Amino acid sequence: MGFQLALYFALLLLILFLLCPILQAAESQEPACGEEVCGNITISSPFGSHSSCYTYSWLRVTCNQTQNGKKPFINVNGIDLEVLGSLYSNGILIRNPVAYINCDHTNEASVSVNLSGTPFFFSSERNYFGSVGCGNLATILSNEADSLGGCIQSRCDDDGASESGCITYITVNLTSYTVNMTAMYPDSNRCASAFIYSPHRLLSGINIGTTHVPAVLNWKSSNCGDTGQSRTVTSIAWLLFFVF
Repeated sequence: MGFQLALYFALLLLILFLLCPILQAAESQEPACGEEVCGNITISSPFGSHSSCYTYSWLRVTCNQTQNGKKPFINVNGIDLEVLGSLYSNGILIRNPVAYINCDHTNEASVSVNLSGTPFFFSSERNYFGSVGCGNLATILSNEADSLGGCIQSRCDDDGASESGCITYITVNLTSYTVNMTAMYPDSNRCASAFIYSPHRLLSGINIGTTHVPAVLNWKSSNCGDTGQSRTVTSIAWLLFFVF
């Protein structure tokens, strides 16, 4: 019995010894954590597409084929957000959906966004609140209906004022908020949009037809843990589990 047990462990060590170079060679063909690429975007830690490169599901990046090639996405509370890049050590640039008010495809006067239950938030240092339209008071509210700021659009006219807008600072970090539009004049009941965004040149390039805007998502590092586990070690651990 003792001889058989010793032989068993000797064979197991031999298998591991022979498999290590194979596993390491396979690992070397895959990008290291923090260096994975989707399209022309490098996926920075703590995010990752390989299961060994992220700790929690909200840090998982999926590389999806789109009409414009492969694009990286993260899923936040059921919404797929395209990743545009990593700008800071604890922030990524995403394509943030625009909320529409009084437009053909929606009659809602307000739109809610909720990041609750995730480590993500919209940083007041990296983002602004903006609106496109005319003749409205655009406000951003907390879910408790407390005003967090707002701005007044120019009055509507026939000279393209509907393509103008307004911007204002965000005073606090946000995990959830509500956008509201209040008509300031009788002729203000026109299509308008509102959004949180990270401006490179204020409202340059953003108009009433814009569906997404760049915005910075920050996260609480204490909720994200460590990443970048060794794929070889993980594979060997699974092998040991299978053998035993």
